Amino acid sequence: MSNDIAAIKQTLANYCHCVDRGTADEVAALFAKDAILSPVFDGEYEVYGRDAIRGWYAFYHQTLRAGVDHLKHLIHSMSIDVDGEAASSVCYLTAYFVSKENKAAYQILGTYHDTFVKQDEQWLFQTRRIEVEFVTPLGDVIDRMEPMGFPGTKGENAA
Repeated sequence: MSNDIAAIKQTLANYCHCVDRGTADEVAALFAKDAILSPVFDGEYEVYGRDAIRGWYAFYHQTLRAGVDHLKHLIHSMSIDVDGEAASSVCYLTAYFVSKENKAAYQILGTYHDTFVKQDEQWLFQTRRIEVEFVTPLGDVIDRMEPMGFPGTKGENAA
């Protein structure tokens, strides 16, 4: 069972990376063919099937993600229960981004409610419910850190 939990954690992490920097195809590949997506933060509706989920994430990438820089999804406080070839999970979501419009940083807090199915030794989302409790501005963004001035940058030995 610990191998299954590790594999589910990997699916959860892959989702975050694909949503932040990947393609709609890469996100959709993490869902079962008959999966159901419930993006509650966008309204009370459901998206049925991998192909429709791919279309939803393509729209998400063209709208929300296209309007932000430095999008980072983080998941934590995972609770995962495995029962044979099925599993369920609840985890907290924290995401950060910088608005291209006003150059301000924002934080999102929410919850993912998931069920999984194991197919061909891979854990896929069977259902995913995305709840966002709030979005809050964080303040000014510093685009670049000041260099530390490491003295060994010219091939010198730092020791």
